[in-house]
Amino acid sequence: MKTEMLVPRLNTNDDEVDVVHWYVEDKEFVEKGKEIVDLESSKAVVSVESEASGYILKHSQVGDSQKVGAPLATFYSELSELEKALSGGGDTQTLASPSTETQVAATAISGVGPAQMVGNDFSTPVTAPGSRLQPVGQQQPAELEVKENQKSFDFTRFSPAAKKYIERNNIDSNRFQGMGLVSVEVVERALGLKPSITTPVSSSQLSTQTVGLNTPVFEQSTPTNPALRSEKLGKAKQLEISLLTAGQAGNINSSLTVQFNSAGIRQTLEELGSLNGQILPLILFELSRLLEEFPVFTAYYEGGQIYYYDQVNIGLAMDLGKGLKVPVVHNANLLSPAELLEAVTDYATRYLENRLSVEELLGGTITISDLSNENILHFQPLINQNQSVILGIGGDSSLDGYPMSLTLVFDHRVSAGREVAQFLNNLKQRLLSYELTNLPATESVAKTKNVQCSKCLIDLNSLYQNFGRDALMQVHIDEQGNTAYICHVCAAGL
Repeated sequence: MKTEMLVPRLNTNDDEVDVVHWYVEDKEFVEKGKEIVDLESSKAVVSVESEASGYILKHSQVGDSQKVGAPLATFYSELSELEKALSGGGDTQTLASPSTETQVAATAISGVGPAQMVGNDFSTPVTAPGSRLQPVGQQQPAELEVKENQKSFDFTRFSPAAKKYIERNNIDSNRFQGMGLVSVEVVERALGLKPSITTPVSSSQLSTQTVGLNTPVFEQSTPTNPALRSEKLGKAKQLEISLLTAGQAGNINSSLTVQFNSAGIRQTLEELGSLNGQILPLILFELSRLLEEFPVFTAYYEGGQIYYYDQVNIGLAMDLGKGLKVPVVHNANLLSPAELLEAVTDYATRYLENRLSVEELLGGTITISDLSNENILHFQPLINQNQSVILGIGGDSSLDGYPMSLTLVFDHRVSAGREVAQFLNNLKQRLLSYELTNLPATESVAKTKNVQCSKCLIDLNSLYQNFGRDALMQVHIDEQGNTAYICHVCAAGL
């Protein structure tokens, strides 16, 4: 007996994935739950597990593009069955597992009319002046025909919502035979009530054109040097190009930079045994709190209006050798420095293991790009789509004082240079407040867990329990020249 495993849907807007890496070879026995292949959507690379046990026969090679719902691999209970299948013959059972059954839809279906794309979602299709979309029951039969080239599956399964939709609108279900898993969206796209989903062409034929403000599209073009060696762009890179192109389209971008020496801050972190000596979580902590005072930096311009997210969701531009990904720390302004360090570390680990989910790559309201560990002191990153600023963090450990820079690239349609300058200088001063100065060389600084206010004697844990993210314990030198700590309440004289 043999069982087919279908290509899963990794992302709502992708009807095709690229095969990045196979972990198994043909005729190898595979246990259920074993990682067998890495598939790349426009959002992320995902390691897919086997959903059956048996001897495997792969249906694609590395670099191939596979339609969602197409056969990914076949599992045979006996090796002899596989050998027989290679020579012809054998029965097949199609596997649609719980992890893919509710997600796998038909391949891209040709719809009618162009569509605008905002972010990664398609909005209402554009229709001719005076025209309008009518309910299914009011359309003419000819307008409800499903083209034969849309039927590419040997099975048909309707979702519960699709069944109700079809019954409510008196649609003949036989029209969708051979279309795989049929959802309400598939029905509407097939009947032309929603625009079709399209996939960008290969990189050898890519040229970028911008439609409106936020709708980058790819069109075919003739290579200028067809004799040169070329390679196909991955789907994630294609999406990156689209988002960055849309982010620059129509923008009036400018940038401002501040610079400071970070050696003193790093000394503080090391002396206190805090944050593993890493400065990035501290920057994220102060940045996220400061953004509450500057909501314009978590907003964007579109169609003559400024839209405010009113949320501090920080996207972390991350490239550790497997392509650029931007996981998002949601509600970063509610997290402590230690929690931010944990979030960054967790994202980096799961990036390397191809375990970042699509949901974790969505919803960013501002992005940061940190090249300080690469000894790049100054650079200017590109603003993402539906955002108006991006913060570039630079640094150079080879220079005295370990200088760092904060560069804010901003859309002049949303913000102005004066408030950007105020924001950057404020952030810089917040970071420098952690710098220890005039510390006696022989003095041992207390570890974070033993810190308490020298005035009211409240310890750090109690302070955070009472005041949450507003808590602050400052380091100072007392009248005897010793290192001491004072809480923000006592420092304010309250």
